Amino acid sequence: MKRCIRNTKISQLIFFRKNLLNCRAQQSRFTKAASVPSNAQLASYKVAYRVAQCKKPHIIAEELILPAAIDMVSTIIDDATASKLKAVPLSNNTITRCIYDMSKDIEEQLNDKIRDNLFSLQMDKATDSNKDCLLITYVRFTDADDLREDLLFCKLVTRRATADKLFNIIDTYLKEADLKWDDCVGICTDGAQAMAGRRGGLQALIKRVSPNVQWTQCMIHREALVSKQMSSELNDVMTYIIATVNYIKTRPVKA
Repeated sequence: MKRCIRNTKISQLIFFRKNLLNCRAQQSRFTKAASVPSNAQLASYKVAYRVAQCKKPHIIAEELILPAAIDMVSTIIDDATASKLKAVPLSNNTITRCIYDMSKDIEEQLNDKIRDNLFSLQMDKATDSNKDCLLITYVRFTDADDLREDLLFCKLVTRRATADKLFNIIDTYLKEADLKWDDCVGICTDGAQAMAGRRGGLQALIKRVSPNVQWTQCMIHREALVSKQMSSELNDVMTYIIATVNYIKTRPVKA
């Protein structure tokens, strides 16, 4: 009986050792297959940057850009050089990951410039094609004696866009980015009650955490309000000008 138990333990030990060796071999093969040359990885990021700039579907890199690049290189140079392009990872998930990495890096660089520096914020609500409410926030700050303005963030607003919810979105982002309300010297919003209310609006909530902040109304919204009360003669002129500008912008070749 003891000999039978001993033989069983030895068989189990041999079995587990054999499987351990197989797992290590498979892991080394996977690691080798997953390794990508540094220049191929850099090329992947550059292609992802182009795809993001053109606002094209991410799958276009694998379905169109890579085959077209291989065809051009094989025609102009040779097939051996063209085969090297196959090492460039351009799958849908890879392009998505590259765009995300670049966007996070740009965001971190922007936050580093704003951190411990005076800045002002401009907020506005917008609705996209899916009828989702978005809070768009721009930041203005000084960078090497130059006044710069950039997009800080764009967040989805679920349900009602109340002043408390808008403030929580901004406050949460500033805390995650390690930005201080004390460095905020100005805010700019439209004249809506949720934004500009002195008692319960976003303006009042921000002044509670940053008492010295100065509020201004967005000039674009002022122009929109003024345009509603224009005379008929001026309204006809503005309508003609807007139609002309839109025609030129949609047909740049005819400009």
